[in-house]
Amino acid sequence: MEARFDKGENESEVSQWRLRLEELPPQMRTEIRSLYKLRPLANLNLLLYPVSWIASIEMMERWPTPPVRLAGIVVIAISIQAMGTLMHEALHGNVFRNRFLDRWVGFACGIPTCFSSSAYKVTHLNHHRHTRSERDIDEFSYSCKTHRQSRVLFYASFLVGSILYMFVVPLKSYAMASRPMRRRIAMEYAVMIFCYAAATGWALRLGHPEWLLWYWIYPVGIAVLLSNIRALAEHMGTSGKGDAFSKTRTTTSNPVVSFLMLNLNYHLEHHLFPGIPWYNLPKIHRLLRPMYVSRGAEIRSSYTGFVLQCLRKSPEPLHRIPSGKANA
Repeated sequence: MEARFDKGENESEVSQWRLRLEELPPQMRTEIRSLYKLRPLANLNLLLYPVSWIASIEMMERWPTPPVRLAGIVVIAISIQAMGTLMHEALHGNVFRNRFLDRWVGFACGIPTCFSSSAYKVTHLNHHRHTRSERDIDEFSYSCKTHRQSRVLFYASFLVGSILYMFVVPLKSYAMASRPMRRRIAMEYAVMIFCYAAATGWALRLGHPEWLLWYWIYPVGIAVLLSNIRALAEHMGTSGKGDAFSKTRTTTSNPVVSFLMLNLNYHLEHHLFPGIPWYNLPKIHRLLRPMYVSRGAEIRSSYTGFVLQCLRKSPEPLHRIPSGKANA
């Protein structure tokens, strides 16, 4: 079963941001179609990360030593980052293939990350349709008028990119959304604000305001940094021209990183086949590897290499900056 699309997403639009099966050999088409099938046991991850969060809190309360607290914060940060990725999977219909369940599971997973799943869906599908173009709201380089602005914004994104995105998503999505979707977005943010207020009030009433720091704010800070590096590596520095092969990067990294990121590091594969669930993306990578050489796909082996390259030289803006402003 292939990915589901919202009303208004016609096949001509979809064909611009994914690889058409008709372009592939018959045997490969058969193998790829089989990878759309969901594995229900994989949904146990929906329990793994909240349980890991709760277990970390219990350990930090029982043994409040610096090493245990640091380990607990890192585990919670990884859990929050993974829950954000599960929200992403749900908006593509890759968790249940059920609009109702995917919508509400995505919403629940988005609460710790401060994103409305409906708002994120509007902006994220825009990103898929218009990857690295001027219409892609994720592509910040088009807002820069000088190379200096581009460099400052790029390096700032390593530290605060996801935080800025928390404010961009509700504003941009509301402007782009249909009237029914606007109501959903407003309702979701209202419920989220209530949840944050309730959690804050509960911690203050019990006399433990530090709980908010140890068990949410500090971990969110680490999750933001992890998400920033992953997100920048997905597209920044690619040519920005042509199809997904030349606009999107896969960073194979290692099995541990892939598991913690729910294989979203296989990002080219996700853009080619957004309806294939996260656990099958490495299989798509192996199937398409021979094609990557001929199509000039950018495949990296580590995030460390990407970060080091960026420290040496920031990516060039996609649009032409007038010569008089090039060094401003």
